[in-house]
Amino acid sequence: MKKSTLALLTTVIAFTPFAAFAQAQTSIQNNTNSAAVVGNGNFIRQNATQTSIQDQLDLGGYGIPSPDAQTSVQINANEAAAVGNHNVIDQNATQTSIQDQIDVNKYLPHGYGY
Repeated sequence: MKKSTLALLTTVIAFTPFAAFAQAQTSIQNNTNSAAVVGNGNFIRQNATQTSIQDQLDLGGYGIPSPDAQTSVQINANEAAAVGNHNVIDQNATQTSIQDQIDVNKYLPHGYGY
């Protein structure tokens, strides 16, 4: 009983990291900046940085389910109004989405290619 329970737990723990890759990945980022100034010599700076990194590992050749779709949605809105003289509005938005997938669709024996 102890050996079979240990073997089962060892198997579950061994494949748990791979199971995390076999799910749909969704990243939704939304940013909104707004500002208003009235007068002279005012300065408005709005900056938004959004980064989405998604990695997937497909081990279909080893009997582990293939990963699902990766979705990344990034929305940014900067709004500003200045009334008066010598006002400055500086707006910047940087959005980065990196999606990687590694596919191992065939079982490759140890030492393959050497």
